[in-house]
Amino acid sequence: MRKIIYTVIFVILSGLLSAQTFKGGLMLGMSTTQYDGDTYSGYHRVGLIGGGYVGHDISAKLSWQMEMKYIQKGSFQSANIDAGIPYPYDLRLNYIEMPFLLNYTIRNKLSMDAGLGLGYLASHRENINGNASDPTGLRPFHKYEFSYQIGGSYQILPKLAVNIRYVYSILPVRPHAGGGRHGLNFGEYNNVISFSIYYQFKKKDE
Repeated sequence: MRKIIYTVIFVILSGLLSAQTFKGGLMLGMSTTQYDGDTYSGYHRVGLIGGGYVGHDISAKLSWQMEMKYIQKGSFQSANIDAGIPYPYDLRLNYIEMPFLLNYTIRNKLSMDAGLGLGYLASHRENINGNASDPTGLRPFHKYEFSYQIGGSYQILPKLAVNIRYVYSILPVRPHAGGGRHGLNFGEYNNVISFSIYYQFKKKDE
């Protein structure tokens, strides 16, 4: 995995440094997440997003884009006795994520993107009522996450765009408790809506 990360960093940095043929820049935003499989619902976990990207035009309307970013996922639920939730639940999953996307320009300022993402779980924390939910480590999270991603961007300034994206795990990030299976549901999944601002560096020939 480290080799993949180093390769993506190299490609992004190379693209940013040789901006005559590549376009690239930085991103900053927030994620709103729920964790399918924890019996709670709602995008209550809010996290940070930050990183960089590089891309290249394939045609006048189509381009590819590669990203490297830090993104926080997980779940949060306050105690609610009336709803049958006696204790607060807090799950934090910190990923290094590498989406590979195709961008299609619908009109001058509006575009859509879709692709796949590879994530590496850098760290995590899961607590119920302030205590570790799995102190023995018998039900670990998978170190890697594969996801599909689809979203859209709007160009608010020549070098500044806002993006909203939906991200969902293709494979479970952890098995169900007890290893259970429900039809095609093999485990627990990240369910994310992200909001980001993309800043594109000025090309050398501009």
